Order: sequence, then structure tokens, then C-alpha cells
Amino acid sequence: MVKIKNGFIIFEHHRRAEAPVNLVELAQTCGYRVNEVSVQLKISTRQLERHFSNALGVSPKYWMQLQRMIRARQLIREGNPLKAIALELGFIKYDKFAQELKRFYGISPLAMVGTERQKCYDPEAFSKPTKKPNFPPPISTTPGKR
Repeated sequence: MVKIKNGFIIFEHHRRAEAPVNLVELAQTCGYRVNEVSVQLKISTRQLERHFSNALGVSPKYWMQLQRMIRARQLIREGNPLKAIALELGFIKYDKFAQELKRFYGISPLAMVGTERQKCYDPEAFSKPTKKPNFPPPISTTPGKR
């Protein structure tokens, strides 16, 4: 059964002897392939579809596409080369990866690299002088003072 526990999406077998499986990690290990995940969980693809539909309201294929794109963004943030990311995520051709990323996020991989770099830590930003932040004055805690 697919469940969400402590922020993780896990698969618990109906047989309690087997430990729960983190589905995000399993999907990554199986190359985001539904058939491979169902083989690893020792259930049929149809059973996996039923579990996903009941627990998350989506198909395993759709969920794995989401996980794949989330992982792509994570790898882009880490500064990995785009072609290496495409290969790691199981895309045979870079063009297919670029097309999928653009369909999902609405921007090209190169544009995403630019926006993600702006959001990430930039060591040069701390060496440049910045103007003092414009915070409101602190509120006085002593009675009668404002």
C-alpha cells in the first residue's frame, strides 16, 4: 500500500515482515520506469496503479514524470551539465529531455540554468558591498516608550 509517512512517500507490503520502501529513491534507482518499480516491489503494474490511484490520486507514470522533473531541477541547481543530467535521468537523447523539461516548467533548460543560478548561493555576492537593509525599527518592550 502506498502511504505518506513523515513527508516520505513509501510502499508498505501487506506482509509486515518486509520493510517499507521509499518510493522516491526506488523510482530514481529504477530509472523512473513503472514496470521496473513494480518488479522491485514484487507486485503487478496494475496493483501499483491501484495503490497510487487510491493514495495519491494519480497514476504511477505521471508521479514518476513529476519526480523525474523535480530531480532534473535539483541537478541543475547543483550545477551539473545538462547532457549529463539527461543521461542520468534516463533520456536517450538530449532533445527529448529538453522538450520534456520545457513542457513541464515552461522554460528551456538553458533558461532554467540561468534562473536557478540566480537563486543559488553566489560566493561573490557576499564580497560585494551592499546597502543596509531597510528593516522597520524594533518595537520597544518597556512600558510607556514607543
